[in-house]
Amino acid sequence: MNKMSSKKFAVLGLAAACATVLLWSRNEAQTAGAVASGALANTAGASTASGSLPAASWQAVAMNAPTPRNDAQSKLGAGQLLQAVQALSQLPNAAGASASTGASSSARGPAYAGASVAAQIAVLDRVGIPLRYRDGEKLKVNVNLALTHEQIQNPSLLDRATSTLRETLLAAGLEAEQVNGSPSLEAKVPLARLEWVAGLQPVAQVSLLAMPNTAAFTDGAAASNLDQLRSLGNYAQLPAAQRRDLKGEGLTVAVFDQFADNTGQIKALQDADEWPKNTAAVADKLTLFKPAAGAFGYTKVKHGNAVVEIVYDIVPEAKFRVYDAGQTADWIKGIQDAANLNALNEPQGEPRAQVLTASQGMALYAPGDGTGTGSNLKGLYDAIDAAARNGVLILNAAGNEAQVHWDGDSTPGAVANTFQDFVVGNVDANGAAIADNINLLRLEGQGFGDCIPVGGRTAADAELIAIDVWLGWNDWTSANNTTNADYRLELVRWADAVTRNGRVVTPAGWVAVTQSDDAQTGLAGQQPLERIALQPAANTRTAACNNVFNTARFSGGGKFGVRVVRKTANASNFLRLMSGGLHNFQYGVQDRSLVHPADSANVITVAALDAATSNLEAYSSRGPVLAAGGARPNGQAAGNAKPDIANFANVDTVSYGDNAFNGTSSATPHVAALALLGLQHQRQLTNATVPAALPADATAQQKADRAALLKQRNVSLSNSVYDSLVYVASTGGNDLGTAGFDSSYGNGRLKFHAQSEACFLSATYDPSYRSLLPAQATPLPAGQKTYDELRADNSASCAAN
Repeated sequence: MNKMSSKKFAVLGLAAACATVLLWSRNEAQTAGAVASGALANTAGASTASGSLPAASWQAVAMNAPTPRNDAQSKLGAGQLLQAVQALSQLPNAAGASASTGASSSARGPAYAGASVAAQIAVLDRVGIPLRYRDGEKLKVNVNLALTHEQIQNPSLLDRATSTLRETLLAAGLEAEQVNGSPSLEAKVPLARLEWVAGLQPVAQVSLLAMPNTAAFTDGAAASNLDQLRSLGNYAQLPAAQRRDLKGEGLTVAVFDQFADNTGQIKALQDADEWPKNTAAVADKLTLFKPAAGAFGYTKVKHGNAVVEIVYDIVPEAKFRVYDAGQTADWIKGIQDAANLNALNEPQGEPRAQVLTASQGMALYAPGDGTGTGSNLKGLYDAIDAAARNGVLILNAAGNEAQVHWDGDSTPGAVANTFQDFVVGNVDANGAAIADNINLLRLEGQGFGDCIPVGGRTAADAELIAIDVWLGWNDWTSANNTTNADYRLELVRWADAVTRNGRVVTPAGWVAVTQSDDAQTGLAGQQPLERIALQPAANTRTAACNNVFNTARFSGGGKFGVRVVRKTANASNFLRLMSGGLHNFQYGVQDRSLVHPADSANVITVAALDAATSNLEAYSSRGPVLAAGGARPNGQAAGNAKPDIANFANVDTVSYGDNAFNGTSSATPHVAALALLGLQHQRQLTNATVPAALPADATAQQKADRAALLKQRNVSLSNSVYDSLVYVASTGGNDLGTAGFDSSYGNGRLKFHAQSEACFLSATYDPSYRSLLPAQATPLPAGQKTYDELRADNSASCAAN
């Protein structure tokens, strides 16, 4: 912060992070929801939960899996959306119409499209769809188009197809936005009209909306040795007129996040000099960009408020472009605006911002191989790639998913409908194989056993404990592949025995609560994804979890797990599970847990360290990037080793309080701001070769030549800054973890040391960036070193301490 109490000065040490924009979800939720403080726990006494489950067999499912009754319903998947549509069609006020008729006499949809708002909300409550995916009776959904891979690769055709479908939805009175570059729309659709939307000919699938999750001075500035970096601007070899402490003058940073400004929070931060603000002297110091869905900050998510606090602490003289980007469409359009690209990602001139930073990401919605091939995130990856080609530095949080991730090879076999075994090679005392088909959901911390809270008594607590689980696998549609390996994801719970007159009528055992079963049959627009989002209701509690959770907030506790069913015989895939919110997996895998787009080669991916110890935070997502199409990788990807750099979390902000902003979310804005200062210094070092301004009568060809030269110069500067940061992070005691690059810390901790100037000069003199330097005379004057010699000298000095 710019103004800190003595207490804050006492705890300075670089930190920065958060969780789902890298989402408030997990780590921030645990802090705010007070898992650590015991607010979830039963305050009356110790837990009575068992640490393990009774060995009971699977019993008949408790829920009847919905079956599509027409082509439109088949596009909703055999899960919660279909369950909700069919439940609504059976209500007495649904005009007697049944979804089985497939009636769709008008743009209003089937006859039950006239169901009341209250009835629709009641059905959504009954099937347990969390509030974050709802706006009253409207569902926030992705509407995916039935386009082939070849059609998606044609930007004009893709734009025409998505805009035509959007116009159809708008004409029907619905809200919809294009996701530039992706075969998908983001829409709000009343439950009563969902089947009509799915029935439109261009639609391939309808699913719950893929929303970026937030990952959460600042103490991190001091821990990164910010003053050491600032002082590089006074390097003695610079012309006197150029020397100054580095604070971001002449540069612009773009921040993509989710914000709160419903009660004047931003003005309050500005008044306290914690946020940038416009003045008569600098009228464009801060530009805010609202999302398509509402006013800036309407979602009341303060995560982005804290991110901007951190960046402003480090680069107070820079300009800011701040984008409220809680949906993918907003994020893509923001990148295109900041990088000065049009909707087809064609550059329109120099970037409006030189550094772009996002502390958010999405789980499993793309292959994980550094591309968006075949996914709704194609437009996001394409915009990032185009921004990098226009000379922009782009940063993204690695994610906070290391403890909520599992991956493994699918259980083999020639038989269809085979359960996934989560513990391959598990045997009993006699050496006989033991299959474990259920991966339990658990809470971090002591005293909960295998119980998780259910039946939140308030809307906020119901949202807090929502179960959010994704399944993905390596069968993405591409030029050489269609998505035809079919899997089902099931959510199961432990049900108590049912007795009558002292006799057991139904034994205790696992029962299905809900499922996700979208079609993967090779048709256009299908994706290898399944998704369950559920608010566990009071009737899902179990006696073994009595007295575990605070009864003033929750109806009780239950035991839940996920099962994966391979529906396709002989299919062989690399499967991945991720969980949002509070829940870990019993069988977890920390490696390969990056969120999207942190796997892109064109972003600087940031891991999180504890500010006090520099130890890697347990939640910080790990590399490596997956192999092509999302397959299991064999080591780090060539040219795309992840994460790139590590920085500090657990920092002070006004928005969250002392030491309360955690996650890779808080680490990332530190690195973004430090990178901006690094760019400022590299511009100082290469100022002598800035192209001269053109005369007023310059020809079109001269203008084009100068634009191309500036574009290449910006790309070279961005690359040299990246190299400089890596050199600093891998020297001076910053190489943490395994010696050299590793999948946890990346290249190392970004903390500036006494030889940091040499690290920057080493990058400046690299042969790749000689276009940034004046040509040397031939022969050289006596006593003058070649650039190669200067490169070698500074490389040695950089690595010396």
